[in-house]
Amino acid sequence: MLEIAKLNPVLASANPVANYTFLTDNGVTYLICNTALGDDAYRDDVTFAAGELLNGYNLKAWEGQKLVIDEKHIAYGSGEDYDDITAGTTLLTINSAGKLAIAEAAPNAGVYFKVTDKTTLTGKAVKAMVMVA
Repeated sequence: MLEIAKLNPVLASANPVANYTFLTDNGVTYLICNTALGDDAYRDDVTFAAGELLNGYNLKAWEGQKLVIDEKHIAYGSGEDYDDITAGTTLLTINSAGKLAIAEAAPNAGVYFKVTDKTTLTGKAVKAMVMVA
């Protein structure tokens, strides 16, 4: 995936951004994946300050590839939980925190994810294929 990755080297956000979250900028959805240094290298909740340069991987370049996504990166709606996710579930980015949400259907444009199966990473997780509408 790194061989076909498209990295935006000048991406920044007006708000703080957590590592390994999703950010949409100018209609492009990115996976934020900065290298943390020092003590932060061992934390899973590293946040980068507003205006700091971010390593943003353009998800369109990864169309058809699978990502393993921890449950902590999914924002559930009222009455939803991990048990509601099955193979074929559609996930979309929905909020400024860069989390994904369960969607009824694929969008008409942009990047979304199609769950292929459940797994574990640091806890409950899903394998999801990157899709482009």
